[in-house]
Amino acid sequence: MDKEFLEKTPPQKPYNAYQKYNKLTIASRKKDIEKDNKSTEDYVKLGFIHLGNKNYDEALICFQKNAEREPDNPKTFDYLGYIYEKMDMLDSAKKCYEKSLEIKADNIEAIIKIGKILELQGDYHHAVDQYKTAIGIAAQDVEPHFCLATLYDKHDMYEEAADEYENIIKINPLHTKALHNLGRIYFQYGSYAEASKNFQTVLGLEPENADVWNDLGSVYEITNNISEAISTYGRALKVNPFHEETNFNLSNIQYSLYLSQPQSVNIDDVIGRLNFVLSMNPYNKKAQKLLDEIKAS
Repeated sequence: MDKEFLEKTPPQKPYNAYQKYNKLTIASRKKDIEKDNKSTEDYVKLGFIHLGNKNYDEALICFQKNAEREPDNPKTFDYLGYIYEKMDMLDSAKKCYEKSLEIKADNIEAIIKIGKILELQGDYHHAVDQYKTAIGIAAQDVEPHFCLATLYDKHDMYEEAADEYENIIKINPLHTKALHNLGRIYFQYGSYAEASKNFQTVLGLEPENADVWNDLGSVYEITNNISEAISTYGRALKVNPFHEETNFNLSNIQYSLYLSQPQSVNIDDVIGRLNFVLSMNPYNKKAQKLLDEIKAS
C-alpha cells in the first residue's frame, strides 16, 4: 500500500482513547452520506475510521460503496484489497489488486501486493515474476528490490539476494535493512571484514539496534577477537537485556573462556544467564545443551 494510504489510515491508540469521539464522527459521516448519495468522500472517510477501529466488515461496506461510485479509480480497489487482506481473504484481495491493475497497469503498489499474497500462498516463482515486473516499471523504487531480495534470502538463494541488496544500496546507501541483511550474507560466506563494515555502518545509523550489535559480536567471536566479542555482546544486552540469542552467545563464549582460564569467568553467572534464556524460551535446545554440559563438568 502506498504512503498516502498508510498516512490516511488512522492509528489504533487514538481511536481507543477517544471512543465517544469515534461514535460521534461515525454518526456524523452516516448523516452526511444519507444527505448526499452522490458523495464518495464521506464513504472513504468513514471507511478509514472503521479501518482504524478494526471494524473491517463496516470498512468493507464503505469502500464497496465507494467502488460503485468510482469504478475507474484504481485507489478504490487498492483500499478494498487491503481490507480483504486484513480479513485474511487473500484471493479476494488479489482480485481487487488485479482489478486495480486493469485500470492502471503501472500501479506498483498493486503489483507488489499481489507478489506478497503469492508468497503467502506459497507460489514463490510467480511472486518473483511480480517483483521483477515492478522493478521493470520502476527500477529506482527500493520496495520491489527489497521484496525480491528477502524472498531470495528466505529460500537460501544468497547470491541472488546479495545482488538485490547491493542494488538497493546503490539506490539508497543508508538503507539499514539492506546493509544488515547483506552483512549477514557476507558473514555466511566467510567475508568477515565486509560483514563487520556493514554492521558498523548500520550501527552508526541505528545505535540502538540490538540485532546488529549481536551480529557484530559474532564476527568478533568467529575471528577470535574474544574481548571485543564479549564487549559487543554486552552492548547488545544494554540495548535489549532480553535478547535471547545474545544471552546465549555471551554464555557460550564465556564458558569457552572459562575452560581455558577458569579464574577469568564466574561460572555461576554463566549458569544464571542460561537459566534466564530458558525462562524466556524453555524450548531453546542450544541453551539447555550447554547448561547440561556445564553441570556435568
